[in-house]
Amino acid sequence: MRFFFFVLGVFGGILLVIYHRKVAELIGFKIGWAERYLGGGGTYTAYILFGLIAIALGFLIGFDRVTLGFFGI
Repeated sequence: MRFFFFVLGVFGGILLVIYHRKVAELIGFKIGWAERYLGGGGTYTAYILFGLIAIALGFLIGFDRVTLGFFGI
């Protein structure tokens, strides 16, 4: 199960960082707090940050640095 979260986090995060503009256009609305606090184009920056967080969590879970007790695994 840990390997699944590793692959999902890293692969999904990389795809989100690469295709952040297409994801934002597909979803079709702007993130209000991101536009307010991150400036113009904050929605795109927020998607990049979400992708980087997913990559970091994927590596942490994959290399057993984060416990999955919260998920009951």
